[in-house]
Amino acid sequence: MRIGFCLAGLGMALMLLAWPLRAEDTEHLYVPNSVFKSSDARVIADSKVYPWTAVGRFNRAGRGHCTATVVAPWIIVTAAHCLINRATGGYMKPEDLHFVAGWERGEYLFHSVAKEIHPAPGHDPNRAATLHAVVYDWALIVLEQDPSPVTGIIRPALYNEETFWKLHKAKTVYTQAGYSGDRGQVLTAHPDCKMWGFTKGLMIAEHGCQAVPGDSGSPIIFSDGKEYRLAAVHSSHTKNRLGGKGFAVPAASFMGELTRLSKQIAQQK
Repeated sequence: MRIGFCLAGLGMALMLLAWPLRAEDTEHLYVPNSVFKSSDARVIADSKVYPWTAVGRFNRAGRGHCTATVVAPWIIVTAAHCLINRATGGYMKPEDLHFVAGWERGEYLFHSVAKEIHPAPGHDPNRAATLHAVVYDWALIVLEQDPSPVTGIIRPALYNEETFWKLHKAKTVYTQAGYSGDRGQVLTAHPDCKMWGFTKGLMIAEHGCQAVPGDSGSPIIFSDGKEYRLAAVHSSHTKNRLGGKGFAVPAASFMGELTRLSKQIAQQK
């Protein structure tokens, strides 16, 4: 199956905390540029208010942008395909990758160049964009500067199929947020977008969040009643985005590598 990449207490009922979203009469509908037309469910998110401060544009040195999230001191997560240099068939240089948090029409809270890139073991930059490729479509990026004192952190949850069903039973509400290509100067969010479970036999989370190019690497988050948690990182979407299916990397896929990398950084400081 070929898909289109986008260069885009559990026992209680869990509801999101008061989300700092604002929807204006015209800005929340992206017509005529939006592929969703009047069915666009996205709204403007205040990128200067947590948790949105921890979600930033991931700029690719003039080759477009993706979205990334601060998941630990010094570390952000995004989609691995956002690192690919199509001209060379390899990865872009760290110095060509920029993370900008709080971005809104030229203003921002934090900026740093990447220092190290850590694509998922098994990720192949020359592999075709198939469903199986989504399993490896994550990357951890170590930045030159630590964003967390400014942006805060959205800690990954151990999101796997077992956790999904517990959260589903608890009627958990999810929100996806990213720098969508059709409105790349502001952070947009799809509140209460649906998580549909996992692809059979694969560590791939399926969802109904509205995502377009620019949203690759964007977080799908929820509240556990105490804090915001990262459930999954958006990777790709079927070509029919309106009513189509989205595919994301569950946070459980990279938590081991994140722990290892965090310990390594702490020892160096």
